[in-house]
Amino acid sequence: MFQLTIDPSLAFLSRLPLAAQSSGAPGGNFEREALLLERLREGDAACFEDLVRAEGPRAIRLAHRLVGNRADAEEIAQDAFLRFFAGIKKFRGECSVGTWLYRTVTRLAIDHLRRERLRHQLFFFRKEEDDAEPMDYVADTRPDPGECLSSAETGRRLTRAMQKLPSRQRAVFVLRHQEGLPLKEIAGLLGLEQGTVKAHLHRAVTRLRGELGE
Repeated sequence: MFQLTIDPSLAFLSRLPLAAQSSGAPGGNFEREALLLERLREGDAACFEDLVRAEGPRAIRLAHRLVGNRADAEEIAQDAFLRFFAGIKKFRGECSVGTWLYRTVTRLAIDHLRRERLRHQLFFFRKEEDDAEPMDYVADTRPDPGECLSSAETGRRLTRAMQKLPSRQRAVFVLRHQEGLPLKEIAGLLGLEQGTVKAHLHRAVTRLRGELGE
């Protein structure tokens, strides 16, 4: 019988550092993860904490890049881990645990951004609508905004500009230019066609160029 119990606050998440930069979506060792899932289903709470400590920094880093706030990022990561815990009996390993968490954190972050946008609208602090029309496609020979992250000041300006992006465009830009995922993997994570991902990315870059200027 499945009797694994955990501290639902996952309080130690707040003490985890952000993960270092890495390229590509998490893959994972499937033999190791098969043993991990078996131990979890047998009720090994320590094993679940090990999982959170191993995957937590990357989950928080992704959420932080998407929502721009460490406290909100921790809550999103916590929600993702608790969802994984709640569905552990149904998890069949079609993808790695890391990939499942990556996808879940991204979608939870998008939902969070949409709720925040609506909250600001309700309190008359209007921001750009999430479904607002993007800027027209324009040819531009200036450097791609993703390449400007080497400059700390430009990075801060880019972060501020990204807050004005619709949530899905922001997610695509972060996954491509800050997490280093290929378009195909981004499409899989978000449940979109690859062409749709390209369109969102193009619109995001065009908007950011308009905000950042030269």
